[in-house]
Amino acid sequence: MTLPKGWGTGGRRGENRDDIEKMIGKRVENMTPIFVLGFALCWVATAGGVYVGVTIYPWAYPLPSGLYALSVLTVIESLGFLFIMKISHEKLGYA
Repeated sequence: MTLPKGWGTGGRRGENRDDIEKMIGKRVENMTPIFVLGFALCWVATAGGVYVGVTIYPWAYPLPSGLYALSVLTVIESLGFLFIMKISHEKLGYA
């Protein structure tokens, strides 16, 4: 990866991790609490939506259907969370 002019020592593979971190921004390896909080809030919103559907509109959204929807959506959200964690903690190929 070649960095823009003014970054690194110049040339191919002359960059170091600090230059790339300054250029790109905050490292995603350090954002685990934000990802966990986002997942928790996403699940709370899903559970809240199912709760409202089951309690306010029980004729359109019966309890077994709501529990099934909550379980399926929980699995989907969990897979997304695991994918985010896997990608954010991959080791870089340089440095």
